[in-house]
Amino acid sequence: MAQAIIATVTDVARQNFANLLDVGRAFTITHFVVGSGGHDTDPTIALTPDPTLTTLPLQTFGPKVITSKTLITPFCVQYLCDLDALEAVGPLSNYGLVATFTYSPIIADPLIGTQFLFAIANTPLSVKTDSETRSIAISVQF
Repeated sequence: MAQAIIATVTDVARQNFANLLDVGRAFTITHFVVGSGGHDTDPTIALTPDPTLTTLPLQTFGPKVITSKTLITPFCVQYLCDLDALEAVGPLSNYGLVATFTYSPIIADPLIGTQFLFAIANTPLSVKTDSETRSIAISVQF
């Protein structure tokens, strides 16, 4: 069973939404990253995600392609992010969804194919072993 968490949309993602409405430059969430920077000095407490961040704090693995996407309500998308054995071994407490620019009406737009941190989710500290697989279901609500 997948660990279910809700992510906070970053300010950069909100700016890119506005740009999509203004210019028409489109993106899709394609990858995820993981790290060990989402917990407090007390490892049982998750920090509040900071939407001003542009990179995942203490990123230790990724980007990796998202396994699947599901529209679970008209306003909520869930991204299944699978970690195989030998991937992201060690302490984990934060997860990021990464978006990729896929279309632009601007000819030869240099942003096409580039990526940005779309959303962040923090959890209490857990440790992933080298023989363990893990599934994380990250939801983004609009």
